[in-house]
Amino acid sequence: MVEALLWAVAVGTALGILYDVLRFVRLLFNSRFFIDFLFWILAGLVIFSYLLVFNNGEVRSQYLFAVAFGFGAYVLTMGRLTLIPQKALAKKYRKYLRRVKNRLKKCKKVLQLPRTLYYNIKVLKRNPFKKGFWRDEDDEGS
Repeated sequence: MVEALLWAVAVGTALGILYDVLRFVRLLFNSRFFIDFLFWILAGLVIFSYLLVFNNGEVRSQYLFAVAFGFGAYVLTMGRLTLIPQKALAKKYRKYLRRVKNRLKKCKKVLQLPRTLYYNIKVLKRNPFKKGFWRDEDDEGS
């Protein structure tokens, strides 16, 4: 039983590390709901697997308290120490990702250039003196 409780504390600590990693991703992408939802799904699966291995799937409060103790101990000690560097790194990477996003937008414009030219040539080939020239092709009877 003592071994199972120590493993429960280890599982809680591992969940704390997972939370720390996902917190960095959350800081990086500002997607709070999805990352938190992912963490709780993974935590539920890990705790369920732990209870299957050590307790044949029976839910006992002492194991859940041991997991919570391991998680809380990690988050309140190492989690607080890693929060400041995570924020600084996330800020730096967000600037980098913003630059990459802007470059991708420019590449998209360059790649769309042939389509734009084709569309403009197609429009200019139509007779401007025809009825309905200035109306959009998608308008059907409007």
